[in-house]
Amino acid sequence: MQNNYKFKAKHFYDLLESQGYRCPLTGRELTPESTTAEHKVQLQAGGIHELQNIYLIHKDVGRIKRFMSEADVVQLAFDILQTKGKEYGFQAQKLLKS
Repeated sequence: MQNNYKFKAKHFYDLLESQGYRCPLTGRELTPESTTAEHKVQLQAGGIHELQNIYLIHKDVGRIKRFMSEADVVQLAFDILQTKGKEYGFQAQKLLKS
């Protein structure tokens, strides 16, 4: 059965407000210009195209989130910090074993 859900402008602005104008992945401030809507669970991973599976994230992270799970995005960010972080004054440390 095909899902006919349509993500509308009202949904966008309601989500923006409910998220406190913040990206749940980066903590960056969200504006209509800096925001993209993505599926929390990607469609190819079994996610469903419905409002409950959509969140707003910063467009910079949206470029990778579209094809990766949140856990994979976080692992990628950690790997980048481990590799390049010291050059930019960052240090990453894993707190828990997964």
